[in-house]
Amino acid sequence: MNVTGTVLPRKGEFNALEFSHSDTEIFQIFLDHTNRDILFDRPRNLLILDNASWHKSKSLDWGRFEPIFLPPYSLDLNPIERLWLVMKDEWFSGFYAKTKDQLIDRLADALRWLINRQDENIKTCAIPTEL
Repeated sequence: MNVTGTVLPRKGEFNALEFSHSDTEIFQIFLDHTNRDILFDRPRNLLILDNASWHKSKSLDWGRFEPIFLPPYSLDLNPIERLWLVMKDEWFSGFYAKTKDQLIDRLADALRWLINRQDENIKTCAIPTEL
């Protein structure tokens, strides 16, 4: 199971899709859904990404996103990585699934939890405007 997601740090809005794997085709599906599902407030919308090969395909249609690629080993600069850590700590620390269905159900509950905690997501994912 693979989860691809976005977070809007100013709003705390979290969106995610579950896939069986990751590749360019799957990532394009994610981009298409995300471009459709997010209500964009600004003309410039940055999507912070690691350097996975499927993020770098020249065939990708970014829609209203402008990709920003992080340097290697700098995941701590990506706001969504903080959310993944919170989710893992809250939902998966000490959790052992006995079946695949049990794991999928737990993951679905964890993702719904992230979707419904916008105020906390703002705090977790805040991007400093001053250094």
